[in-house]
Order: sequence, then C-alpha cells, then structure tokens
Amino acid sequence: MKRQDDEQTDPKKIIAGYWDLRSRSYSKGVTDFRDEENEIWKRCLAPFITDIRLRKALDVGSGTGFLSYLLDDMGVDVTCLDLSRGMLAQAREALLQKRRNADLFQGDAEALPFRSSCFDIVASRHLLWTLPDPGKALAEWMRVLKPGGRILAIDGNWFDPTVSKRLGRGLSSLLASFSQSRNPVPFHKFYDPVWQELPLYRACGPEKYLAFFEDAGVENVTIDRLSEANGFYKSHTSLSYRLANAGTLFLVTGEKGKQETKS
Repeated sequence: MKRQDDEQTDPKKIIAGYWDLRSRSYSKGVTDFRDEENEIWKRCLAPFITDIRLRKALDVGSGTGFLSYLLDDMGVDVTCLDLSRGMLAQAREALLQKRRNADLFQGDAEALPFRSSCFDIVASRHLLWTLPDPGKALAEWMRVLKPGGRILAIDGNWFDPTVSKRLGRGLSSLLASFSQSRNPVPFHKFYDPVWQELPLYRACGPEKYLAFFEDAGVENVTIDRLSEANGFYKSHTSLSYRLANAGTLFLVTGEKGKQETKS
C-alpha cells in the first residue's frame, strides 16, 4: 500500500501520466500554419547552431518531436529523450511521417542515460518548468555536453502570478470551455497536487532561468525574448490561447567551458 501511495504522490510519475494522456492532443499544435511556424523557429534557432562544430544534439523532453525535426532540417543529428512514453510514441510517428532519422529514448531529464561529453547541443522546449530539480537537470546537461557545446532552452512564463496574467488565463479557460480545441485532459487535476514542488512553475520568467543557468556553471548565458515567434502566435492562434500565453516565450542559451574542470 505504501508503494502505491508513493507512486500517487511522486511528482515525476504524476507529470509523466499527464503527458502520456495529453500527448495525442498536444501533437496537433496550437496553429494551422505549421510550415510558417517551422520556418520562424528555424530563424530563431539559426544564430545559435550555425557553427559547423555543432552537429550532434540531444532534444531532452522532446515531446512530440517538434524541435527534433527542426534541428534535423538544419543539418543536425538528433537524439530524442522524454519521460513520457506517450509523447515518444507521437514523436516516433511524426518523425516517420516526415522521413526523419532520430534515436528515441525513454528517460529522465535529471538523470540522463548517456556518457559524458557526447553532444554538441542540448536543446529543450517547454521542459524546465515541469522539473522538480531543474538545477540537477542543468548539471546533467552540462555533463553530457562536449567542451564548447551549447544549451538551448525554450520556455515561457506560463504561470506568471501577476493579476493581469491571472485574469488572462481565467478568461482563456472560460473561452476554451466552449471550444472544441480545449485541453481534453484536466491539467489542474494533475498539477495542483505537485506544482509547489516545481521551482520554475510560477517563478519561470527569464531572470529566474538566468540564475539557474549561472548557478549550474553555464557560461555566456543570453536571453532572447523571441519577438518573432511571440508575434507569430499572437497573429495565428485562437483568442483563448492568446489570452493565456501572450508574449510568454523566451530562449535561454549558454555554453560549456572549452576546458573540462577536474574534480
């Protein structure tokens, strides 16, 4: 009985369970303008991966494979990892349909099943806010990066606690309840019991990420507010999505030092 109770309160099991259920609807995306969306994201990422040395990437928390096939398009060899088997199934299907090659692994972003110094890039999208120990995850990402390798972390200030943002999310939920595009999986049923154990759930703005990156020893950390991507979603998504997510996206980048430190 105790083991079953532990599983029911383990944040990672709860979170993986949510994304298993959410994976099929999540794969549909938030816009019908998928080709334009992809091209915008390639332009956003291009300045950080044009270096010819950066040819092997880990897409950690790969979800349905969105970043993976963008990076593949840009000439990068991609390995996918996600905690959710449902998400990996969607990624595998999408990559096969697009005739892309990628290795897929089920695993934990905070305990990567890869040897040290084996990737040029570690990329993530909408992941760090879901983790109980994002600092541990960043330490692992730095471990698997080669010296001079780069981290690209896309996220959003999804649960900004300011009054205006809370009001926008409330109106969004009301509109979505009358829409066929509403989330079919009850988000708050899963996340309300665990959100206080997720350090970046509410405090997930760029400044907080900057501190986490610097504490993990990431060098040359930069913040990109992704104005083009945010502008695209403002123009090409539903009103309920815009109310909840206006201007939330940002990209944090940084590098592993070119000299390995010895313990």
